[in-house]
Amino acid sequence: MRARRLAVLLLPVLLCGCLEVDQHPGWKEGQYAGKRDNRHFQTRFHGDRFAWMAAIMNRNDKQNEYNRANP
Repeated sequence: MRARRLAVLLLPVLLCGCLEVDQHPGWKEGQYAGKRDNRHFQTRFHGDRFAWMAAIMNRNDKQNEYNRANP
């Protein structure tokens, strides 16, 4: 009975490392094998980096409390 309790208590300890999954990306011949991600200005602004920067600056200006309090 005591050995059974010990086995029940040790079972989770023994299995805790079994579910670990490899979290590193796949490398092939020294280079990353995944697809390249597009930049925000390439997907949402059709490659217009200046329009993207203007949108970011406009957003930052609207979130500035000094500009919002003193129009």
